[in-house]
Amino acid sequence: MKKILLASALVLAIAVSAAVAQEVLSQNAVGYIKVNLPANKFVSVAQPLNNMGKAENKFGETSLAQEAPQGSIVFFWSPTSQGWSGGLKGAKGWAPAQSNKVVAPGEGFFLKSPKDTEVTITGEVPDEPSLDRVIPGGGAFGSVANPYPVDFKFGESDAAKNASQGSIVYFWSLDGQGWSGGLKGAKGWAPAQSNKVVAAGEGFFLREKETVTTLTTQKPYTWP
Repeated sequence: MKKILLASALVLAIAVSAAVAQEVLSQNAVGYIKVNLPANKFVSVAQPLNNMGKAENKFGETSLAQEAPQGSIVFFWSPTSQGWSGGLKGAKGWAPAQSNKVVAPGEGFFLKSPKDTEVTITGEVPDEPSLDRVIPGGGAFGSVANPYPVDFKFGESDAAKNASQGSIVYFWSLDGQGWSGGLKGAKGWAPAQSNKVVAAGEGFFLREKETVTTLTTQKPYTWP
């Protein structure tokens, strides 16, 4: 992933690698994240940029939804039923159930394209000092992501630090098309999970063992 952050006359360029998001660019608090969608593969994504001039991110109004080709499928996780639901983008676009779905800050979901393509997450860079993500807790699965458009090491995140002992994290493998993860033990997270770099715009699962139902993430930058 290549990130270029512009604030006034200051330009900061950081090059790192990532499986899903390849580039993040923001200027005047407006940014984009490019996402590769390999043909017929589920990609775990998120919407860490705010819809331009609107109070919430309706999926159908996002550039991610609009740029996805006809025949693409989206799946959203239900913390209540503990299952996936979604639909296909037809000749007339997304059905109302998918188009009107409000994607919460820090919510991960799946997108699958029928052909190799690249789509772009665009929007305003969040300037809130912190953002909350509600999860079910009590051993149930919650879909999460970084609500801010930056990469991070999972073990250094607020979600990892505040998770109860016995909680489990799961990361999606684009190549293997499956989940892998591990448990937070008495000494914390194992290196494989702690050192996992979660890309901007990448979703994952957290299975909180106890009653923690709100994940609060502090803004990791001083701009905009």
